[in-house]
Amino acid sequence: MDSSLENRPVGLRDRQKQERGQRIVKAAEKLFARRGYAEVAMEDVAARAGLAVGTIYNYFPSKSALLLAIVGRETESLLARGRKILEDPPRDPVAGVSAFTGIFLDDFTRDDRRLWRELFGAAIAEPATVGRRLFDGDAQLVLQLSSLLERYRRDGTLAPDLEPLPAATVLYGVCFTWLTAYLVNDAISAEMVRNEIRRGIAIAMRGLLRDADAISTITGGAEL
Repeated sequence: MDSSLENRPVGLRDRQKQERGQRIVKAAEKLFARRGYAEVAMEDVAARAGLAVGTIYNYFPSKSALLLAIVGRETESLLARGRKILEDPPRDPVAGVSAFTGIFLDDFTRDDRRLWRELFGAAIAEPATVGRRLFDGDAQLVLQLSSLLERYRRDGTLAPDLEPLPAATVLYGVCFTWLTAYLVNDAISAEMVRNEIRRGIAIAMRGLLRDADAISTITGGAEL
């Protein structure tokens, strides 16, 4: 028997399983964002996904597992965009850092802020699982940003004594502070957050750039 014929059904089943898992995660994401994590039952997820409850449990044994899958999906989306910047970064380090931090803002403001509120709330309620997964995702993003800064340091556009990881942590902290403010305060708009992150990054980058005049590329020459 042709071995390729034996393998084809397995490949099809794998694709169907993956697609079904993605459908379940998307259904849970929409429900958690709309109604809140605590108010959604696995039966609700099954109904929205158009699947039997037993099928849902075959993929995800608990709501917590579903939430972890959502965190993983969001993290991988951010990391994939970060990798694209690392593959071909802008020549200007300020523009590169600005593009990188824009990844966080775009993801946080893409949908209703309710989903991220639910994720943060679950991270506090379940620090050993959801909280750890969010922290691990943040750590990977900081490492990506650190790699970007190291590249600019090697190119000679950033200060030669730059410590990439601590610098990346500071820059990420600027983003995290304002994105947290956005999540907890409805009066703060996405545009306000974008402007404040730009200002904060500009101030932080002044200590990293070899040529301080290059900061005008992000501030437009405005006085900070």
